[in-house]
Amino acid sequence: MEQRIWMLPQKNEFLRQRTRRIKSIGAAEKQLIADFFDTWEIVSAYGIAAPQIGSDLRAFIWKGQDMEEPEVIFNPKIIRARGELKDYDGCLSVPGFYCNTRRAEMIEFTGLNAAGQSIRRKYEGFDARILQHEIDHLEGVIFIDRIDAIMEGYMLKEGPPDEEGEPSVVQAEVSPELESFIERYRRPVPGHALVW
Repeated sequence: MEQRIWMLPQKNEFLRQRTRRIKSIGAAEKQLIADFFDTWEIVSAYGIAAPQIGSDLRAFIWKGQDMEEPEVIFNPKIIRARGELKDYDGCLSVPGFYCNTRRAEMIEFTGLNAAGQSIRRKYEGFDARILQHEIDHLEGVIFIDRIDAIMEGYMLKEGPPDEEGEPSVVQAEVSPELESFIERYRRPVPGHALVW
């Protein structure tokens, strides 16, 4: 069933909780898988973590750059990380704000696929960044916790119409209201500290 995305500040306490590992793929896990795919169809994102749709299970759905279809991962655990990249980040739970975060350049992780089979994979670059973002959610960490400076960030707003008369989207400076909001709800984590 299609689920709404849980956002700050209303769902702050829930989004800040650690999720619980699963033992097997049962009815609750199958329902979560269905909810992930139904919700995936209506949002524009690289991933959705279970807490973002109201579940406390340790799972997320994501789609890497070379993947045809999104996939669901349960019980992800980062077992190795290397390097550091600073690049933009954004989140459905903090809509409209984007900012650079520091994340590991390469990660290797283990987990279970949607069929309950063990997996072990290694990713680099943007795909590693997506996975770290989603795994952070499962630990109660939101991307705003990883930013160095709020004023490095930007908002998106509607710009002037393009040549076809369609509205455009442009970057805008962070408003004082948004800056205050981010400061109030962020819980700083140093660099790409491995909190998994």
